[in-house]
Amino acid sequence: MKLFDAFRSALQSLVVNKLRSALTMLGVIIGVAAVIAMVSVGNGASQSVQNTILSLGSNLVTVSPSFGTDQGLKGAGAQAVNLTLDDMRSVQDQLGPSIAAIEAEQQTGRWQVTVSGQNTNTSVTGVTESYPSVRDWQMENGEFFTTSDLNVNAQVAVIGTTTAQNLFGDGDAVGQTIQLRQGFGGGKDARARILNFKVVGVLASKGTTFGFSRDDQILVPITTAQHVLTGQLGRVSAIVIKATSSDTMDITTSDVTNILLQRHNISDPANADFTVTNQNDTLAAVNSTTAIFTLLLGAIGGISLLVGGIGIMNIMLVSVNERTREIGIRKAVGARRGDILTQFLIEAVALTGLGGVLGIVLGWAITQVVHQIPAAASVPLLITSGTVIIAVGVSVAIGVVFGLYPAMRAARLHPIQALRYE
Repeated sequence: MKLFDAFRSALQSLVVNKLRSALTMLGVIIGVAAVIAMVSVGNGASQSVQNTILSLGSNLVTVSPSFGTDQGLKGAGAQAVNLTLDDMRSVQDQLGPSIAAIEAEQQTGRWQVTVSGQNTNTSVTGVTESYPSVRDWQMENGEFFTTSDLNVNAQVAVIGTTTAQNLFGDGDAVGQTIQLRQGFGGGKDARARILNFKVVGVLASKGTTFGFSRDDQILVPITTAQHVLTGQLGRVSAIVIKATSSDTMDITTSDVTNILLQRHNISDPANADFTVTNQNDTLAAVNSTTAIFTLLLGAIGGISLLVGGIGIMNIMLVSVNERTREIGIRKAVGARRGDILTQFLIEAVALTGLGGVLGIVLGWAITQVVHQIPAAASVPLLITSGTVIIAVGVSVAIGVVFGLYPAMRAARLHPIQALRYE
């Protein structure tokens, strides 16, 4: 029997039993749809986390104070406070053009901010003039403060879009004066500290990062934060270096570590009073975690495919029993074992292959419906070509595996016994 004739005969058999064929494919359709939908959720979650990390800036190497050792427990002691602006300048001078940019930050806590009867409570951070370059952050209005503002401890501020909306509504925030208030004491001894800052710029919207709105904040020159807001002269909460590319991040991490170990007179890196983190390492850890999560979701969907495969085997065995006389007649007129085997295998693969294609369509439809849910609208649902190929490939493979035994059983039937079968 020619292969074309085997295809035609197999498809004719499926068409004759339309309802049974449709119900048999249903298990495969649901299985493939489940794999597509669940893996797309995993891929989307992975992409969302990566985008969130990269929204902080790309190719970043971050230096932060480490926690000391207390009674032999590493990380149980107080946090070191000896990262300074001079450390940042030393790294900047020694690495020079081998890095793209560098900036330092000092957290000052949350402040009550008021203007013209409007008020809000937000975080205030002292930063250096290279903050926009390091963080890949553009200005929506106005300009960022300059080196000269740092040199004179200027009381100027750059605010986020949410902060600007809370304080000024639809009005122009640039050029306006805001008041930073901080209360002390209570009762009759209560007093407030009030500081005036001029808004020189508004940052472009960045959205939310790990549950915190990056658009609701105020940035001031770090020297102003040190001298006016906190009194912690020279101290910084973090130093952030932007490497020239992702390929140079490991070298930059090593260079920064060596420079700071030398500056802090530390010979053993294990005793360093600072921690250097590499964004590539963070992304690798996240990718590893989300890959396991995606694999788990895919495995859950794969169980549905396995159940669908068992259904294929069951129906194919029923089909062999029903068509025993037909098989005997085919063998009596010259059909070989291979012809019968091929015909039944084609039937099984056709069922799973068509079920796989319909499952892809259903899986895509499920992701579109889920994406309309407000709670899931912010998470991208990614259907990759690799996922589609694997889902269809697995469904066809299931057709071969679970259709092989019924096909072999049909091929082994003795023609005389098959003809006598009622």
